[in-house]
Amino acid sequence: MEIPVTAAWYQYLDPCQRALIDTSLRLLDKKQELAGLPDYSFLVFPMAKTYEGFLKQIFFDLGLIDRQTFEGRRFRIGRALNPDIRNHQRDEDWLYDDVVRAFGEPIARDLWNVWLECRNHVFHYFPDCKQSVSWSEAEAKLTMMIDAMEAATTALRER
Repeated sequence: MEIPVTAAWYQYLDPCQRALIDTSLRLLDKKQELAGLPDYSFLVFPMAKTYEGFLKQIFFDLGLIDRQTFEGRRFRIGRALNPDIRNHQRDEDWLYDDVVRAFGEPIARDLWNVWLECRNHVFHYFPDCKQSVSWSEAEAKLTMMIDAMEAATTALRER
């Protein structure tokens, strides 16, 4: 998978985030050497980390979080972006409706679904061991994150 380094979404990332994406893509190039493993989640981890930082940057650039929150360690994307948070749990850290107002429901929902699918479901362990990621699933998750970042940066530029 080739990333055009001139792509707006890629340029939006900081150098550390670009290095993480490059790590995922370099690992993806090692298909033959890595064949036969039971789980390829490790291909997704670096880009998922970038995706988290990307979302925080988007929220900061939209004015939804301040510098202290952006740089802090307490803010949780999974809580902030979750559209299914119950009304009584929604507070100043819950941002889903703000993201909908900024980008529209389809992009907001996609940002959440990609977070859930490509970060939460990959990083967390469940005893049934059904969350293993095949090579093709890992590749699809990388593409999902790229597409979501591209859509969000395009929407941000068009505001």
